[in-house]
Amino acid sequence: MKTFSRFKEVYSFNASDKKMDAFVVKEIKKRKLAKFPVNATDDYTMKKGKPAFKFLSPSGSMMIHVWLRKMLPSKGQPKGMMAFNYQLEDK
Repeated sequence: MKTFSRFKEVYSFNASDKKMDAFVVKEIKKRKLAKFPVNATDDYTMKKGKPAFKFLSPSGSMMIHVWLRKMLPSKGQPKGMMAFNYQLEDK
Protein backbone atom coordinates (compact mmCIF):
# COMPACT_ATOMS: atom_id res chain seq x y z
CA MET A 1 0.00 0.00 0.00
CA LYS A 2 1.31 3.44 -0.92
CA THR A 3 1.14 6.13 1.69
CA PHE A 4 0.19 9.65 0.71
CA SER A 5 3.78 10.89 0.95
CA ARG A 6 5.02 8.17 -1.44
CA PHE A 7 2.09 8.86 -3.80
CA LYS A 8 2.93 12.56 -3.73
CA GLU A 9 6.58 11.82 -4.61
CA VAL A 10 5.63 9.71 -7.63
CA TYR A 11 3.05 12.08 -9.10
CA SER A 12 4.43 15.48 -8.12
CA PHE A 13 5.32 18.08 -10.72
CA ASN A 14 8.94 18.97 -11.09
CA ALA A 15 10.22 22.42 -10.18
CA SER A 16 10.56 23.62 -13.78
CA ASP A 17 6.82 23.08 -14.39
CA LYS A 18 5.96 25.20 -11.36
CA LYS A 19 8.35 27.93 -12.48
CA MET A 20 6.89 27.96 -16.00
CA ASP A 21 3.33 28.08 -14.60
CA ALA A 22 4.30 31.02 -12.39
CA PHE A 23 5.92 32.79 -15.34
CA VAL A 24 2.77 32.35 -17.48
CA VAL A 25 0.54 33.59 -14.62
CA LYS A 26 2.77 36.65 -14.20
CA GLU A 27 2.52 37.42 -17.94
CA ILE A 28 -1.29 37.06 -17.93
CA LYS A 29 -1.59 39.44 -14.98
CA LYS A 30 0.88 41.88 -16.56
CA ARG A 31 -1.29 42.04 -19.69
CA LYS A 32 -4.39 42.48 -17.47
CA LEU A 33 -6.26 39.61 -19.12
CA ALA A 34 -7.34 37.97 -15.85
CA LYS A 35 -7.21 38.84 -12.17
CA PHE A 36 -7.23 35.20 -11.05
CA PRO A 37 -5.72 32.82 -13.62
CA VAL A 38 -6.24 29.11 -12.93
CA ASN A 39 -4.04 26.40 -14.45
CA ALA A 40 -5.96 23.99 -16.71
CA THR A 41 -3.18 21.96 -18.31
CA ASP A 42 -5.36 18.84 -18.30
CA ASP A 43 -7.90 20.50 -20.60
CA TYR A 44 -6.54 19.65 -24.05
CA THR A 45 -9.73 20.74 -25.86
CA MET A 46 -8.76 24.29 -25.01
CA LYS A 47 -5.88 24.20 -27.49
CA LYS A 48 -8.16 24.34 -30.55
CA GLY A 49 -7.82 27.44 -32.69
CA LYS A 50 -5.48 30.35 -32.26
CA PRO A 51 -3.83 31.10 -28.93
CA ALA A 52 -4.84 34.24 -27.03
CA PHE A 53 -1.25 35.50 -27.12
CA LYS A 54 2.37 34.41 -27.60
CA PHE A 55 5.55 35.52 -25.85
CA LEU A 56 9.19 34.50 -25.46
CA SER A 57 10.32 32.19 -22.69
CA PRO A 58 12.66 33.58 -19.98
CA SER A 59 15.69 32.13 -21.77
CA GLY A 60 14.53 33.51 -25.12
CA SER A 61 14.97 30.20 -26.91
CA MET A 62 11.30 29.15 -27.05
CA MET A 63 7.90 30.69 -27.75
CA ILE A 64 5.08 30.13 -25.29
CA HIS A 65 1.56 29.97 -26.75
CA VAL A 66 -1.18 30.69 -24.19
CA TRP A 67 -4.89 29.85 -24.51
CA LEU A 68 -7.48 31.42 -22.20
CA ARG A 69 -11.13 30.65 -21.48
CA LYS A 70 -13.64 32.12 -19.09
CA MET A 71 -14.72 29.93 -16.22
CA LEU A 72 -18.37 29.40 -15.45
CA PRO A 73 -19.47 31.51 -12.49
CA SER A 74 -20.17 29.69 -9.26
CA LYS A 75 -21.10 30.71 -5.75
CA GLY A 76 -18.20 32.34 -3.90
CA GLN A 77 -15.99 32.58 -6.97
CA PRO A 78 -14.37 35.97 -7.50
CA LYS A 79 -15.02 37.88 -10.69
CA GLY A 80 -12.24 37.73 -13.27
CA MET A 81 -11.29 34.03 -13.04
CA MET A 82 -9.97 32.52 -16.25
CA ALA A 83 -8.48 29.13 -17.03
CA PHE A 84 -5.25 29.02 -19.00
CA ASN A 85 -3.28 26.42 -20.89
CA TYR A 86 0.06 26.85 -22.59
CA GLN A 87 2.36 25.10 -25.01
CA LEU A 88 6.07 25.51 -25.66
CA GLU A 89 7.39 25.73 -29.21
CA ASP A 90 10.99 25.89 -30.44
CA LYS A 91 11.85 29.20 -31.99
